[in-house]
Amino acid sequence: MSELLSETKMLIDGLGLKELDKNSQNFLTDESIIESEIENAELVGTDVVLDIGTGFGYGINKIASICRIICVEKDVKIFSYLINKYELNGNVELINSDFLTLVPPAFTKVISNPPYSIVDRVLNKLLRYKFELGVMILPKTISDGLCGLSGSKRTKFSTVQRIFLDFNPIMQIPNTAFYPQPRVTSTMVKIKRKPNDFLQEVMKRDEMTVKNAGLRAYQDLKNKTKRESKEILDPMEEALADIKNKEVKKLSLQELDQLTEYIRKNI
Repeated sequence: MSELLSETKMLIDGLGLKELDKNSQNFLTDESIIESEIENAELVGTDVVLDIGTGFGYGINKIASICRIICVEKDVKIFSYLINKYELNGNVELINSDFLTLVPPAFTKVISNPPYSIVDRVLNKLLRYKFELGVMILPKTISDGLCGLSGSKRTKFSTVQRIFLDFNPIMQIPNTAFYPQPRVTSTMVKIKRKPNDFLQEVMKRDEMTVKNAGLRAYQDLKNKTKRESKEILDPMEEALADIKNKEVKKLSLQELDQLTEYIRKNI
């Protein structure tokens, strides 16, 4: 039994943690994989790392020796353990919160093994923030689609994600690298932010209609007046007449493809 696995079992018992599977608490206990995550993040001294679902913080010391790290942990018992261990480290900021309801401090990179039950919502939220690079361990079924691997199913979720981000697989992660072992296989993925563009600005305004999102995005991105923007976007409304009054977030995959193709060709 590895040292980290033994430590993890001891901490789970000592803290009285229950219903780990129900709460998607699967702790990474393979030190070589943790080191690979950190290495692939290409950290420099000016970085600020966001760790979503820190767990017992096995990578904190290594990351904090290079740069600052923001650790977000929802479980109160685990957070209390982290406070006792790391509160005196000036490079470590500890936050007891659900990431999905948190407005995090500014960060440049992400190193995270988020709970698999909320992976899609975590990734959707990350789209709202400007960061350079991330390294995450994700369920293989999700990572395959995000990376566009042959045989994977393209979904609206993966299509939206790839408008904002590039995903590339680093390595497969065996179930035995976690305790408790997850029911699905996993992949370590490198994530890089794409340069901001008009399509991204439209997608960020997902509660607006297509025509209003396009108008506001063009005004903000190009620093144009409403009149100047309408002169450019009126042809877009005409070409996309069947979806222009539909909320961006309610577009089907086919409609999203229609919007993407028009914008990429014409704006």
